[in-house]
Amino acid sequence: MMTFKPAAALALALLGAGSASAATDPLGDFLGTYTGSLSANLDFVSADARFTGTHFNLSLKTAGAIGGLPGSLYVIGINRGAGTPRLNVLSDPDLDPSVRWDSLAVLLPDGTLRVVTFPPAGAPTITPIFGGAVVNGDTISASVPVALLPTRGFAASSYTFQAWSRLRVNPAADGLNSEIADFGPRIFAAVPEPASWAMMIAGFGLAGWSARRRTPRLPPARA
Repeated sequence: MMTFKPAAALALALLGAGSASAATDPLGDFLGTYTGSLSANLDFVSADARFTGTHFNLSLKTAGAIGGLPGSLYVIGINRGAGTPRLNVLSDPDLDPSVRWDSLAVLLPDGTLRVVTFPPAGAPTITPIFGGAVVNGDTISASVPVALLPTRGFAASSYTFQAWSRLRVNPAADGLNSEIADFGPRIFAAVPEPASWAMMIAGFGLAGWSARRRTPRLPPARA
């Protein structure tokens, strides 16, 4: 069993620290253009994104337990710097032109995560990660490697995110925008605050000092 000294534990805990990035969303605000079931598990309550340096930790909370609604899925549009208002060109009705993205994280209730990136031209790249989405009651979350989302102009810490829920009529393919149930708030990924970075560095330093103190001293060599 691995054990941690207090200083090391503090440093590890601070690796996940960040400024508050969670944003709330009003209850019952289904889009007027949506024509599907008004199920609570398609109604966002809050969204959160955190940047760890190697991953984006994304989390969505809904008004009801996730699962049990065939065709339901949760999409997070990500703007890496080349975002376009793609939801306005897919089909009628047009949606908010300020919603811009060039990649997606698609979270499915069965635990599948799909990371989709759109090149300047040609077909998108889709990377499925089975078990990459985690459902816990009314919350679905995923940890997306930064390596799957290379920059298109923004620094990774400046990517923007916006989520929407969808109820597909055809589970095998996206359909009309009338399948989009709710838009969550637009958020920026939180990064560790300067004070957290300073505490983390101090924690690592203290851990190293403690380790040196525990290093046994060898007796002097005899000629």
